[in-house]
Amino acid sequence: MSERGGSRIRGKGRRGYVDLPWGQVHYRHGGKPDQPVLLVLHQSPLSSATYDAVLEPLAERGVRTVAVDTPGFGMSDPPPRPWSIPEYADAVWQIADALGLTAVHLLGQHTGAVVGAQAALLAPGRVHRLILQGLPLYDEAERKSKVESYAPGYVPDRDGGHLRVIWDRVYGLYPRLTPAEADRQVAEYLMTGPDYATAYRAVFAHRMDTDALAAIPTVLLHGGDDLVDRMTPVVTAALPHAPLVTIPGGTDFVADEQPEAFADAVAAQVLGGVAP
Repeated sequence: MSERGGSRIRGKGRRGYVDLPWGQVHYRHGGKPDQPVLLVLHQSPLSSATYDAVLEPLAERGVRTVAVDTPGFGMSDPPPRPWSIPEYADAVWQIADALGLTAVHLLGQHTGAVVGAQAALLAPGRVHRLILQGLPLYDEAERKSKVESYAPGYVPDRDGGHLRVIWDRVYGLYPRLTPAEADRQVAEYLMTGPDYATAYRAVFAHRMDTDALAAIPTVLLHGGDDLVDRMTPVVTAALPHAPLVTIPGGTDFVADEQPEAFADAVAAQVLGGVAP
C-alpha cells in the first residue's frame, strides 16, 4: 500500500465536516466542483482513510471524490442508537444534501456496498451508477453463524491486552498487511470503540432486494484477492445486469495498494456513466 494511506488516519487529502441531526460527519475529498461526483462508502469498522491515496489520481482523471466516514466510524459521530441498513442509507442522502450533492456516482465497499445498494433503492433518481466493491450476500446459515460469533468486540485492559486482540484480528483477516498498515486499522478499531460490530449486525439483519437493483446501472468492481470475491458467483447470479471488473492482485485495500489502477477502473465507470 502507498504511504499516503498507510498508518496515518488523517492522510493527505482535504478533509471537512458537516453537521447532521445526530452529530458531525467527517469526509475527505478531492477534485474540482465541476467534475462528476463519486460518493464513497467504506467497509466496517474502518474509515474513509482507505481511499485517501486515490483521491488525487481520481481528480487527475476528471472525477471529484467525496469519501465519508460512516456515522459511528472513523472521525464521524455515532448515531444515538444502533441503526438498521435503511437508516444508514437514509443518512447517505442527508450527508449528500448537507454537501450540496444532488446526483452522484455511488461506490460502496463491503458494509458500504450494502448501505450503498439500499441508498440507491431509496433514491434511484440520484444515482448515475452504483459501484459495488465486494458485495456480501450471505445465505441464512452463514448469516446465523456470523450473528452468533463474528466480531465479538474487546474489553479495554490496563495491560493493553486488548490491543493484541485487535492486532491479531486485523492480521487474521489480512495477513498481507505491513505493520504500518495494520497500525492504522488498529487505530480505526479503537476510534470506533469496544463494540465495533454495530454496522456488521445491521448487515446480517438486512435482506437486500437484489431484483430491484436491476433498474439501477450497476457494476461490480474489486480487487481479485478481495475477501468478498468468494461471493462473486452468488453476486453475479443475483445481479446479472452488473458487469464484473476485477483488478488483478488487489486485496480489500486495492485503492490504497494500486491507486493508479483503481483510479483507472473507477474513472472508466464514472466517466462512461455520466447521465446526459
